[in-house]
Amino acid sequence: MYRKPLAAILLVVAGCSHASPSTIPPAGSSPTASLPPSPAPSSASSAAPRPSASAKATASAAASASASVSAADPLEKEARELWEKDQHIDVVYVPTPQKVVDKMLEVAKVTSSDVVYDLGCGDGRIVVSAAKIGAKTLGFDLNPDRVKEARANITSGSVESLASIKWANVFSVDLSPATVVTMYLLPELNVRLIPQLDKLRAGSRIVSHDFEMKGVTPDKVVTVSAPEFVNDEGYSAYKGPGVPEDVKHYKLRTHRIYLWTVPLKKVAAPPHK
Repeated sequence: MYRKPLAAILLVVAGCSHASPSTIPPAGSSPTASLPPSPAPSSASSAAPRPSASAKATASAAASASASVSAADPLEKEARELWEKDQHIDVVYVPTPQKVVDKMLEVAKVTSSDVVYDLGCGDGRIVVSAAKIGAKTLGFDLNPDRVKEARANITSGSVESLASIKWANVFSVDLSPATVVTMYLLPELNVRLIPQLDKLRAGSRIVSHDFEMKGVTPDKVVTVSAPEFVNDEGYSAYKGPGVPEDVKHYKLRTHRIYLWTVPLKKVAAPPHK
């Protein structure tokens, strides 16, 4: 997930792609299972279009996805309700380049003893990469298409025993079980997550691709040269999973990786005069 050149968003996660939308499979089910269609607009693939009549129509039809959601899971119930409200239409999805993903996990010193939560997981590449290190991983996304895609990538990556994806609004997620939190959101969304991040156990690490957390001093800022997945208009330039992430297909830019450890080092507010 990246920035959006429209109004500030209130929800994390999702994005719009030109792929045909579909309903979300329930957690633990086969990601390729045939499900009743739920034409909802489609964090990991292509440019986000402006809201259109067809996009709005598909959003209203998302209610049929309720049959695929666990009625006992309040996070998924809330995610479905939020998705139906059309608040995702303007969100631009842009994945983190794999080279940056690998560096983020290196900077966070992820090991097999960690529990990694990825907020706005998109196609699940961070979740899969962390699981391949041996960490237990859980990704969260509001876009049901991305949830389905991420679950499929977990299966194709043969990491089902360590990784899973939940359809959820990240602002409702209890982050306390995590020892590492990864994110590629917006500066204002990072700040909004501070109350949840404060509940992480001492020594937990938080890594953010490109965006800082205002009011909190990072322990480290690392740069890495990697493909640019955003075009000059601020929309996704990602060409899809079948296109190599190399200089032949993308221009390079310098990406920043921010690292914080818990307890967070908050900047003291200046005294009022």
